[in-house]
Amino acid sequence: MTDPIALCAEGEAAWHRFAYDSLGSGWADDGRLARAADTVPHPFLLGAVTLTPDATVPDEVPGIVCDSYARLSLPGRRAEPTGHWMVRSGGAAAPVSSVPGLSIRRAETDDDVVWFEAVAFLAADGTPPSRIGELHPAGSQRQPGVTLLVAEIDGEGVGTALSIVTPRVNNIGAVAVMAAQRGRGIGSLLTEAAAAVAPEVTATLSATPLGRGVYARLGFTEVGRPLHHHPV
Repeated sequence: MTDPIALCAEGEAAWHRFAYDSLGSGWADDGRLARAADTVPHPFLLGAVTLTPDATVPDEVPGIVCDSYARLSLPGRRAEPTGHWMVRSGGAAAPVSSVPGLSIRRAETDDDVVWFEAVAFLAADGTPPSRIGELHPAGSQRQPGVTLLVAEIDGEGVGTALSIVTPRVNNIGAVAVMAAQRGRGIGSLLTEAAAAVAPEVTATLSATPLGRGVYARLGFTEVGRPLHHHPV
């Protein structure tokens, strides 16, 4: 396997390119640093991701800098560890038990994207989007390499996941389950559904402390913990 940190950084940068493109903002990548071309279009998004251990970050980079290798010292910024980068080799899959009545489907239409975003926000922290298309505008589902997934039980949205595929990685994100439905294995099923979009390449993700154990049971291995450098 290629340097697993590099793969995780590539996946993170791919997700940001998707989000920036969806929101009509510029995202540049020179092979060492992926970064906002001008401004950061949403508070959930980073301003830059280091792709190699020798990457440098210009002072004018806006927003939060993800220091993938946790090596940088950036004057004027406050660093804190965030997330747990995990990987699983291509071809691997974990057996997961079904949940009665659960279906997982792709967002195919613009209305599906509205539904995906609403479920994703509510499942993450109980707060709905501030407006339709806040982070995932109409047409997001048509970007190359992008798959948005919604889990439903009897028409009720219970969770989400997404997959962003590059030639080397399948970056899995937005795995979130409604609070009332947690503990049933829905998050595991969503993760496996996202991984199955491109099972032949390495799957990468950033786990919360709560999710680390779930992903470990699915065969993911923790490979690092990046630093986020916040402007002060």
